[in-house]
Amino acid sequence: MGAADSASSPPAQDLIAAGELALAEGEWDRAYRTFEAALARETSPEGFDGLARALWWLDRSAEAIDARVRAYALFRRAGYMARAVRIALWLAHEYSAVHGNEPAAEGWLARAEHLLTDRVDVPERGYLDLSKAERCLDPAVAAGHAEAALVLARRLNDPDLELAALSRVGLAKITLGQVDDGLAHLDQAMAAATGEEAATFEAVARTCCSLVLACDLAGDDDRVRHWGKVMEGYVHRHNELPILTFCPTCEADLLRSADRPGESEAELAYALAELAKTGQRSRCVDPAVRLSRLRLAQGRVEEAEEALVGYGGSPTAVRADAAVRLARGEAAAAVALLMRQLSLISRSGLLAVPLLAQLVEAQLADGDNVGARTTAAELQGLAAQTGNARVTAIAAAAAGRVALATAAPQAVELLERGAELFGRLRMPYEEARTRLALATALRSQEAVLAVVEAQSALKAFERLGSRNESDRAAALLRDLGVRGRTGPKDVGLLTEREQEVLRLLAQGLTNREIGTRLFLSAKTVEHHVSAVLRKLGAKTRTEAAAALPQIRGSE
Repeated sequence: MGAADSASSPPAQDLIAAGELALAEGEWDRAYRTFEAALARETSPEGFDGLARALWWLDRSAEAIDARVRAYALFRRAGYMARAVRIALWLAHEYSAVHGNEPAAEGWLARAEHLLTDRVDVPERGYLDLSKAERCLDPAVAAGHAEAALVLARRLNDPDLELAALSRVGLAKITLGQVDDGLAHLDQAMAAATGEEAATFEAVARTCCSLVLACDLAGDDDRVRHWGKVMEGYVHRHNELPILTFCPTCEADLLRSADRPGESEAELAYALAELAKTGQRSRCVDPAVRLSRLRLAQGRVEEAEEALVGYGGSPTAVRADAAVRLARGEAAAAVALLMRQLSLISRSGLLAVPLLAQLVEAQLADGDNVGARTTAAELQGLAAQTGNARVTAIAAAAAGRVALATAAPQAVELLERGAELFGRLRMPYEEARTRLALATALRSQEAVLAVVEAQSALKAFERLGSRNESDRAAALLRDLGVRGRTGPKDVGLLTEREQEVLRLLAQGLTNREIGTRLFLSAKTVEHHVSAVLRKLGAKTRTEAAAALPQIRGSE
């Protein structure tokens, strides 16, 4: 650089300030370039630390580590111990969680603890506790470390430390089987994060990552979807901030929550390719598990199985593997996988719920109705013990499936209860699956209602992109005499009175009964029914009833 260029360039400190502003605005590429320019002017710990933060956001972990090590050395020499400790703890996390280098992680953790000697009432002490909690194999001890950090965060009024502590307490409690309490901590952390309480975007991003991991452990995918909608608002308020670029799996979940399945799928494929290329670990949920479940929903069983090759161990990976086995007709193998996983945890805790629910289906597919009934009873016991609405819904649906398989009379009642609860909880996929089972239970008793339930399930599955289940619902509708995959197109042509008639017709009422309800003569009702059939292009009352979900959807 010439003397004239040097004189006209901004001073290094101005460039560092500009880089910090770019980070504060979520402009990761601009921040990276600005900090590089600052370091070209002058070597400084602030320059390397800012560069590392930008690289982290850009998911360039190895380069971020190199820059942070340089920043650590410079801060340490200058006597800035608090900054050095935070970097040492960050390095411990990255080496362990992302690179699987435990000796390096232990070394940096020990270095941070040494630097904190005689420093007690400082935020860095809380972050040290969180690092210990993250690495602790005993969840009860981990919870103790995290709760100590939470107490300190609130005493010091440090919002970022509080978010991190709430998230870690929640994860520890979920691992202990205290699922409701753990998820409540994550909900509180997410409320604070999206409520603009965090001082940095990193705190918000890490909270999101913790939520995804927590819901994965608890088998609560719908919670991620609900918070994903909230995150959309946060991202929009911050000028479409790319908040999850550091973690492709979390980014894919946010895209899925925003009903952008194509982009979500592409992000998962990218994440898998990057992990294979770099040899790194996923920061939260393994994208292989997410991609396998997506492929299975699309009916691409072989690709779903292929995505799981080389992955396993986590409860979600086991559930995905068991789902693939069921799709391939290998029910006994699915049962064995689930039973082994259940033997590793407490069957009496909420952590076992998603595994037990899947085990019921696997046992039914394997022809073990007695075992399925016993497992469903376990779920009902957990529902009664906890009073948890989600577990109650899962238990009712499981018991309903067992009753359906054994031709027990309470099948309809149990499945109706499960579908109703799933609907209240806004769990659309589980509601649709339960309604499809309900349609099967109703087919020999109330064919019209069976069509209504199957049509409702079909619409939900198509909206969710679940091709396998869509095919099953469409096949059931064909068996019930309903033509085509979608309902009639002229629902909007019905008058208000004709729509009232259709609703009652779908309940299986005769013309006379409809007339009594609406205070109409039998001849007038017959006229309305003929008009409904003609406008919907339906040959039978059953086919016309299939349009009812569209009527509801248009209201």
